[in-house]
Amino acid sequence: MPKDKNNGREMTPDEKFRSFFSTTAVDIPEEMTRRDEDQPEEKPEKRFGLFGRGKAKQEADEAAEEQLQEMPTGEVRLGEDAQPEPEADLELMLKPEADPEQELAPWPFLEKEAEDAQPEAPAKKPEKKSAPQTAEPPAAVKPETPRQSAVPAARPAEQHSTAKPPRHPKNAPEVLLPQEEQEQQEMAQLKAMINGLSDQKPEKPAPRAEAAPAAETEPAESKKKPSGAPLPAAVFAAVKETAPELQPEPVPQPEKQPVVDFFGKAQSEDAPQAPLAPAEEPAAKEDTMSLPLLPLDGEGPQQAPEKAPAAPQPELKAEAEDAVSPEEHAETELTEPEATADKLHRMSAELTLRCVLGGILAVVLLHFGLVSDGLLPAMAALDPDAAPAAFYGANLLLLAASLCVGFPVLRDGLNGLRGRPSSETMPALAAVAALVQAVTAMLNANVYRGTTGISLLSGMAALGLFLALLGSRVMLAAVKGGYELVTNGVEFESAYRAKDKDLLRALARDLEQKDPWVLLSRPMKEADGFVEQSLSERASERRARKVSYILLGVALLSGVLFLLAGAGWNKAAAAMAAVLCMGAPLSSTLIAGVASLRLQRAAAAVGAVVPGWQAIEQLGGIDTLQIDADDLFTADSAQLEDIRIFKGGRIDRAILYAASVLNESHGTLKGLFRQIVEERTDILFPVKDLEQHHGLGFSAWCDNNRILIGTRRYLGQEGVPLPDEEYEMQHSKNGELQILYLAVSGNLHAMFVLKYVGGRNVARGLAVLQKENIRLLVTCQDPSLTAHHITEAYRLPEGMVTVLDQEQCNAIKAAPADPEDTCCMIHLKAFASLTGGLQAADQAQNAESSATTVQMVSVLFSIIIAALLTSAGSIWELSVATVLMYQAAWSALSIAVCALKQHN
Repeated sequence: MPKDKNNGREMTPDEKFRSFFSTTAVDIPEEMTRRDEDQPEEKPEKRFGLFGRGKAKQEADEAAEEQLQEMPTGEVRLGEDAQPEPEADLELMLKPEADPEQELAPWPFLEKEAEDAQPEAPAKKPEKKSAPQTAEPPAAVKPETPRQSAVPAARPAEQHSTAKPPRHPKNAPEVLLPQEEQEQQEMAQLKAMINGLSDQKPEKPAPRAEAAPAAETEPAESKKKPSGAPLPAAVFAAVKETAPELQPEPVPQPEKQPVVDFFGKAQSEDAPQAPLAPAEEPAAKEDTMSLPLLPLDGEGPQQAPEKAPAAPQPELKAEAEDAVSPEEHAETELTEPEATADKLHRMSAELTLRCVLGGILAVVLLHFGLVSDGLLPAMAALDPDAAPAAFYGANLLLLAASLCVGFPVLRDGLNGLRGRPSSETMPALAAVAALVQAVTAMLNANVYRGTTGISLLSGMAALGLFLALLGSRVMLAAVKGGYELVTNGVEFESAYRAKDKDLLRALARDLEQKDPWVLLSRPMKEADGFVEQSLSERASERRARKVSYILLGVALLSGVLFLLAGAGWNKAAAAMAAVLCMGAPLSSTLIAGVASLRLQRAAAAVGAVVPGWQAIEQLGGIDTLQIDADDLFTADSAQLEDIRIFKGGRIDRAILYAASVLNESHGTLKGLFRQIVEERTDILFPVKDLEQHHGLGFSAWCDNNRILIGTRRYLGQEGVPLPDEEYEMQHSKNGELQILYLAVSGNLHAMFVLKYVGGRNVARGLAVLQKENIRLLVTCQDPSLTAHHITEAYRLPEGMVTVLDQEQCNAIKAAPADPEDTCCMIHLKAFASLTGGLQAADQAQNAESSATTVQMVSVLFSIIIAALLTSAGSIWELSVATVLMYQAAWSALSIAVCALKQHN
């Protein structure tokens, strides 16, 4: 229990309460001393607002409420120290019985009180002074919560003094400086106006001349009338009732734009996103996120710049109506490679479906044929003996469905007789002959069934259509795989056969053959025409059309002979169908498809693509190949055996000079010297005026010195003194190693002794070229590398390698690129890819040629058999089983030859 310090007795609760709020009964630590302690004490002024009565009970209530509040800082306020500073002149008070009309318009009341407080003020128009402020204070009028709505609307005037002032929020300071009060008022106004943007519609500010009369009526009109029970309103009350000289003089303020204009017009938020409003309604088109410029103090308000007229909405609507559909827009956005790949995908899916349906129909029709021959039992509903018309009618319907599924084969095959040759011509002719036979059998069902030994060959025709579709599907798979490889984003080179006469003349200068087929490679720009070239005409198709004419002639001759002999239409139709079905090979398109697919896979394994048969034929005639020395030797293939430094030279300078100059080139030596300096290109010297002389060397300016790197011949031409030839032969081991000289500012600086080692993969490729008798034209940037060194490194025969000089290299660069040149091959920039593509193309050509030869032999053999059987008068008696086994044997043989040739 606390005790009194004077007499040591315990204090009563009343004394403890009084001593707690007394400044004389508390010992304040030195750290908690107020800053204004030395100032003279002023008598605290009572702040009870306009309706205060100064009663003691109200003072006790205020003291109890102050005890419950928490101070926001560590400063302790005791007794009278907690009173506000005299600069504060206004305070927010609660007015429980406030009239709704007075709550909405408090400004006349304030003006009247200001006039009462300052009767001797100079005659000014206070309305004009306060007019700019009328747009700001109404923000504090809006109550925060409706919890006081239960208070009666009317109370006696005697109860006004009993209303308690509103409690301050927790941790809020009791006394605020004038600047802090002004900031809080502005924040409260700003929040209230933001919250009321959606409820009130801003009006255009009145002109200056009419500001005074509008100041009294505008707040009451612009406020929204409350509904329901009256709410407690926060109004301003005068806190000073002392002498007028203590009250602050009103400071005139210039007119300011309302704060609500900072956030645009409220109407713009309620407006629709795309209104079709006329141009004279700027509120509907105003940008609500733009901030207008406010005038500075002492300046007049600036007019907002006029906005450019917005685009008319009807035009936008018309554009939206004319817009394409999403599917069409997606197709137009596809690039050419993507569109081609999508087209190939759709074609592949369509052919797959046709193959499935065609295979099913072929099996069913073969069953009908075997039932007709009595090799398989018939169904009860379709018994050829009991109901021949139904049997032959069902056979005709199934054959018609098979012809619809195989329509591409019929179209291309029949056009191949007059237009572009096609391997599908013979299967198409067999299908037409089978259709004639099926129609004849249905029209004469009873007679046809009564003819002993006659058969139905609709199943063989349907099987031919199915295998033709299958061959086209396999061919399309090969084309699709090649196109996907070419368009995968990797940099490829296109190989062309050189046809420029001037270029061929320059390249053949050192060759024995004066008209060589030279294969040149250039960077590939785009894959235009790849699909068309891959599906171009093949040599096997040209031969197939010639044989088709012969087969068709024999079939027609056989039918005419039977008609002339009086055998009737049934036997004549059966004879023509037998000749064509036996002569049309089942592997007509399968051979080309299988050869192309195996070619594509073999070439893709080394990163190459051969587009079509025309490219295969071009590659088959190539006898000279132009390559770069970088394709034969990599950076690891070149080795630095020794460095000889001459008088005045330094080994570190020699390596830096050589690495700096060779780093600007693109040869094998660049990789070698980069390895020597450990890829630290930052230590190299800048190089200027680099000149390259093929077969001789390099010249450049480096570190303010003229650097020469090259052979003995090149430095001798430049007048650089060189050592004896015996010294050079001694270090080069009699020409086994390469010598490269370095001269700095006309003086011999160093001699590099180099050695090239061949690679294993390159040796395999060169062995393939040697087997095909293909010569090499090598462009080399290493002046020390000669044809003799390449031949010795890979043990090639003499004359197979020729290193091109400066003139020949310039001729290759200057050769024009003819867009009509056929791209023979697309390959990676690697020797293995080039030679691998050549080898795959050669194998594909041999395989397809051999297989088609076997196929043509089978057709010719079939023609001979048909002619013999026609002369014997029994060609119409060929059964489905006989023709099926005959065709299966020849087709299996041709496909096996194709696969074996490519495998070897």
